Amino acid sequence: MEQCLPFRKSRPRIMNTKLRFFRVSFLFLASLYVAGCVGKPPLTIDRYLIAYPAPVLEKLPRIEDALRVDRFSVADAYNSEAMIFRSDSVKFDSLNYNKWAVNPADMATDNLLRDLQESGLFRAVFSRYVLDEGRYVLQGGIHEFFLRMDKAGNAAVIKLEITLKDITQREATRRILFQKKYQEEELPATRTPEGYAKAMSRALERISRKITNDIYKTLAPAQAGTR
Repeated sequence: MEQCLPFRKSRPRIMNTKLRFFRVSFLFLASLYVAGCVGKPPLTIDRYLIAYPAPVLEKLPRIEDALRVDRFSVADAYNSEAMIFRSDSVKFDSLNYNKWAVNPADMATDNLLRDLQESGLFRAVFSRYVLDEGRYVLQGGIHEFFLRMDKAGNAAVIKLEITLKDITQREATRRILFQKKYQEEELPATRTPEGYAKAMSRALERISRKITNDIYKTLAPAQAGTR
């Protein structure tokens, strides 16, 4: 008796022409996109710092107390590394490929700390990281930090406020020795981001000089009374 073998039906190797075209087209376009992304050079962001030599001040008798400089606060509008420019009181923008190296609050604090240390007018000046040192504490806040651009011309504008405290005083009213606002404007020598940064540096240098003198004038009478 013959044995019947099962019939095996072969699978047709048929691929839809439209599907094949779609796949080939997709791979081709994807390769072009990847090649374009890889071949395109990255955008360069130039960064700038506030930089100026420490002011040279008059040699006066040293204050025999320590001073601590806390990190300044900064208004929300300027609380970033963006190099802000304004054309009027409401329009607000920033440079696309140019930024500050660090937050304006850190630049202002660090420069003032260095200037107070270099002045030689105080027994010691500490940063905010030394919490247990210093009878006096300097606090501050930046209200404005931008490049004004209008018909009158460009000007770097900085406005800040400081408060000097005697932390040995228990009463709040006696703790605050003085509070004062400072504002400076400086015309850039060139209409470039570098010119903007240099103009802001000169403006902050003048403010730092005034702050150092005001602190000394406030503390000197008390220092003289203890001698």
